[in-house]
Amino acid sequence: MRRRTLLATGMAGLTTVAVGRPAFAGPGRRQLTVALVPLDDRPVNTYAAQMTAASAGAQAQLPPRELLGRFFTPGDGAAIARWLGTTDGVDGYVISVSMLAYGGLIASRTAAPTLAAALATLAAIRTLRSTRPEAVIEVHDTIQRLAITSTGTELDQYRDLLVSWAKLYDQVVNLGQEELRAQLDAVRVRIPDQVVEDYLAARARNHQVNRLMVEWVADGTINHLVLSEDDTAPVGLARAERVELEALVAQLGVGDRVEIFPGADEVNALLVARVIAAGTNPTYRVEYAGVSGEAWTAQLEGIPFAENIRRHVTSVGGRVVSGDADIVLAVNTPSTVPGQRAADLDAFVGRIGTLLAAGTPVIVVDPLIVNKADHDLVARMENHLDLAALLSYSGWNTGGNALGLALSHGTARWAYLRSSGSGFGVPDLRAPGQAHAEYLLYRLVKDDPWKNIVQVEAYAHARARGWDPLALTSEQKTYFDGWVSERLVPLTERYFADHFAGHRIVLGRRGAKTFTATLTRFESARVELPWDRLFEVILEPRLHLS
Repeated sequence: MRRRTLLATGMAGLTTVAVGRPAFAGPGRRQLTVALVPLDDRPVNTYAAQMTAASAGAQAQLPPRELLGRFFTPGDGAAIARWLGTTDGVDGYVISVSMLAYGGLIASRTAAPTLAAALATLAAIRTLRSTRPEAVIEVHDTIQRLAITSTGTELDQYRDLLVSWAKLYDQVVNLGQEELRAQLDAVRVRIPDQVVEDYLAARARNHQVNRLMVEWVADGTINHLVLSEDDTAPVGLARAERVELEALVAQLGVGDRVEIFPGADEVNALLVARVIAAGTNPTYRVEYAGVSGEAWTAQLEGIPFAENIRRHVTSVGGRVVSGDADIVLAVNTPSTVPGQRAADLDAFVGRIGTLLAAGTPVIVVDPLIVNKADHDLVARMENHLDLAALLSYSGWNTGGNALGLALSHGTARWAYLRSSGSGFGVPDLRAPGQAHAEYLLYRLVKDDPWKNIVQVEAYAHARARGWDPLALTSEQKTYFDGWVSERLVPLTERYFADHFAGHRIVLGRRGAKTFTATLTRFESARVELPWDRLFEVILEPRLHLS
């Protein structure tokens, strides 16, 4: 069912007024701006944060593109540090330690950047505090994942062995499970000493910087810190590092200003949303498709998903409640009985539809399957819901990634709709509404048909040609830029036509009126591979409102 009715998210009971393009030509409020040093240059760390901000009428201001590096080429931390010193008149800072200290997430997993060089560029955060004492400085760092990055070299043969060794080492040495020592020794002899030494050197440097960031929260340099566990597990060296960091947080009494949780790529957008939603104190009620998040741990994570939700919600400035709430988090979890799955999903989507019809803001989090949407869920949503009425959706990559991306977009948009009627002048409601719809379309297409169909076909096509989908040459990358674009642009246009065209979206309110616009036309889409691999894609749709 493709409904063309208005579902006024968060605005139930108010008079609705359609808005034409000239309606908000007058002066508005000053645009809120966040200076963002992203984790790396991938769309999940740049475009997602920018669109989260844009959907709330704000701007995420990034360093010049050439400073961010690309794939195995690290960003220029020293130049980014200098750029931070030029950012006057912004409303807050969101700074990735991985980029500023090492040149990005991939560079942070290698031993090449020295501790001294990292500390030199990180001094820019101290300088910001001394020169802008009232600034809001949000910082995030990663607790290094267990696996090294696939490089397409002989080092890749030790990737899985290192993960096994890191888990066994933690179990035997830290947790005292001596019955596993023989396994530990057997795995260790299969890995060259230099590989282990480089791995441990990177971990030791990163852990020292993690600790320093906690200390900088304690001394007031940083307002708020997120330490995200990148692709973690219940046991492993990352677990041991997390425990030490949690002890330091408790010792310094900064538990109200530091969160530690599974994730990584979502944190840029999450903290941008935190700056945007500051002072709104949103509340969230969680509804699950299947088992409770208290009883389920997502793959590549080490804590129950309900706890991960609580920590992400705290990081965005909100809290989870059991009763009436500003926003409902509808979370796709596995069913208790596999044969009950269809009925559980039908009931789950039915509850979402009831909430939307009542004007309740809904964020859909789809963390069930790593690296893609649960198509069985999305297909039901397409058939029974007005997708344009959702606050947000994400099923991208790990559970924490999906949670944080949906939570950031939905929270920023909710905060904007909540405040759109305040202040003086006539705010520009149209541009944020268009950005919101474009980002919602992006998420649904990228997480389901791209991941479940086009990317699968692209991997198969690459392998049939004898190419490595995760290590393309420049010529192969150029070939696949065209190959993917030829498929993804028309697919995105069809998806818009089937599920967005003719639907009305809420733009904002003024007094007793709720302003809306109709999604009328798909204009274009930019499609390209950001790195020399088929793992992710740039998809930037442009829509038209009437």
